[in-house]
Amino acid sequence: MPKTTKTLTGERLKAMQKTRSQLLARGFASQLSKTKALQAELGFSGITHWEELACVGYNPQLSQLEAVVQIKQPSGYSGGPCTNGSTEYVRFFVDWGDGDGFQNVGLTSLKAYDISDTPPGPQHPLSQMVFLQLDDDAHRFWCSQPILPTVRAVLGWNEIPSLDPNELPHYGNAIDADIQLEPRSWTVLGLVETGLIQTKLALEGLELEAELPKPKPKPVAWSALKKAYAKAEVPDHRLVYEAVYPMVNAEAVAPLAAFQPDLASIAELKIDIAKVIDVLASAKANTTYEEVICAGLNSAADTVGAVIHVRKPSGYSGTLCQNGSKEYVAFWADWNNNGTFDEYLGTAEVEVHDIGTIPAGGLYYSVMMPVNLAGRIKKCNEPNIVRIRAVLSWAVTPSTTDPNALNYWGNRIDRLVRIRHSTAPQGTGLMDLLYFVGNVPVENIDPTTHLANPSSGLLNPNNCSQPAMDRPFGGSVSIKGRIYNTGPAGNVHYQVQYRPHAGGSWAPVATSVTFRLAHPNPFDPLYPHEIKTVISPDGWFPYLEDMTVSPPIFEERALLAVWSTGSLEGHYDLRLIYTDDDPYDPSAVIHASDIVTIVLDNTNFTVNPVATNAVDTGYALDLVIDGGDCHSYAQNATIHGHLRARDKHFWRWVLELQPTTHTHGLQASPRCKSYGSLSDQGPTNDAWQLAITQGTAKLDKCGYTLTLWAYDRTIVNSNGAIVHWAKKAVGFSVI
Repeated sequence: MPKTTKTLTGERLKAMQKTRSQLLARGFASQLSKTKALQAELGFSGITHWEELACVGYNPQLSQLEAVVQIKQPSGYSGGPCTNGSTEYVRFFVDWGDGDGFQNVGLTSLKAYDISDTPPGPQHPLSQMVFLQLDDDAHRFWCSQPILPTVRAVLGWNEIPSLDPNELPHYGNAIDADIQLEPRSWTVLGLVETGLIQTKLALEGLELEAELPKPKPKPVAWSALKKAYAKAEVPDHRLVYEAVYPMVNAEAVAPLAAFQPDLASIAELKIDIAKVIDVLASAKANTTYEEVICAGLNSAADTVGAVIHVRKPSGYSGTLCQNGSKEYVAFWADWNNNGTFDEYLGTAEVEVHDIGTIPAGGLYYSVMMPVNLAGRIKKCNEPNIVRIRAVLSWAVTPSTTDPNALNYWGNRIDRLVRIRHSTAPQGTGLMDLLYFVGNVPVENIDPTTHLANPSSGLLNPNNCSQPAMDRPFGGSVSIKGRIYNTGPAGNVHYQVQYRPHAGGSWAPVATSVTFRLAHPNPFDPLYPHEIKTVISPDGWFPYLEDMTVSPPIFEERALLAVWSTGSLEGHYDLRLIYTDDDPYDPSAVIHASDIVTIVLDNTNFTVNPVATNAVDTGYALDLVIDGGDCHSYAQNATIHGHLRARDKHFWRWVLELQPTTHTHGLQASPRCKSYGSLSDQGPTNDAWQLAITQGTAKLDKCGYTLTLWAYDRTIVNSNGAIVHWAKKAVGFSVI
């Protein structure tokens, strides 16, 4: 599905503006239930006058999806920054190419506010970035076969997008992009399965699935690439660019070029270096192979990001089984909005490769990195719009001293972003930013119900595709955030704590954390990342990010701790405490973040394991055919039954009739129900029926199963696409 954009003009624009103002003035909850009627009345959905998805991409090395939303207007967002504003939801779907179509992989969101265009300088559109961790492990393959799924992002204003990937919210749009997954790490079994090694030796006793050590990166010899590149029409000034670049720019040799085995034999490859130098010196900002197409800021997480469009199947210095090359994006800030970019914020990167065959529209990659904006935070009544610049450079790093400098391969773009506001004093002392719990933005956890992604009463029990809202957490709950002004790594210690809501003693959520430290140092390709597990029996961990070095060292996911919640139930408080003193010293000054309260649900449905004649209320889930299952029915009969699907955080139930090859589209009635309020815990003993003949359609003479699927709303293991669920089936035949 291509990006959907509706152009509003004349009377239709006036009608939509009136409708949106009515939604704001009269209460959105009461009006949104009429959304379908409004869509029919006005002739379309997918209105992008106020907000629009601009791009979507993926970082294979970080397993992170990213999208940029443009906030286009000065009003229409339910209030200014000193109010709750409104919520822009982005749901991601992925078509893995397995024939099952687009699958929901999670939801994220950002806040939007009314921000006047009156202050001097540009104010709109604002480019706000969202990101989501993608669990792609089950879909990865060996590097010999690239996996290129399609991701779809769907935007909805104050409306969580449906679980139906083809349904557009009233306000918002959808956009598709093809992405590349990181290859699976090699194992002995993988080498055997792909035929890269052949052996007659017995493999018993070997750790076949253990990951093999990665070889040190080294460039692919130009002689190995030149023939294939000539066929693909990749020019010589692309092939040898990394080595020739210093001759053009009088800069240090890029790290891997120095190890190029063909560096001393360019003439033997019939490459005219003089001509290559002339070409590279004659122009800048060539976007034939890659282009940065959008950039933005995740205000809640102080994180900048950009999406890169890779247009060609080759020209990237090696396949997925080889070293490949890097796309670098340097970020700059214009704090005064005067057109001068005052500060270099840092450089992010993503690895790219020769893929062989890619979709016609190319592939979309993302980069992102946290930035220290602590000293730039203002109060909510002060406009805080700044311009950022993203500078793309392939294979060699962009300048860190000149925001206007461009290399031959790459380009730059400027975007307006909104920096978060705060009532807390901002200075040079220690400051915390706790922004994700269970991969949900803290600002999207309701302060009253303490449930994630609040519905605000926008519920319809007859909407079978109604998404899960008002969500508790279960399983492993990740806590993410940052501490600023910490000095060198290890100078600050912190602890993430929990307690029963508003009472009881605080306790650490974890005694062991595995950190993924990113060292985005392009001059050290042998050490780009470090995975470090720290064990702390009392829950105090050293803060390992280091903003004092250049470039800085970050935890890739901003992970502070993972809370294994076990069998805990109910409301719990979370907080972050930290100190730059010895945490074991009684006189240590301990700082504490604001408290975040969440709801835990670690109870799944219990299922009646036997077939009975009536619903057994001793179980949470049961399905019966009245009088018993495994009976035979004539084609003029109607089967009656009852079902039960109870959970304190009930989401929905669905009846599924199989095999569909013999049902001719017939279904039980009702086929499904969703929750209609926060107090709705699901049906206790609801009736259902199945007419074997419905109009001109009837079930074939065959055996059938009718399965009840039930789901709750719990975000399990910090993955918004996973909930607690259970099923029960009954059987019958038609004669």
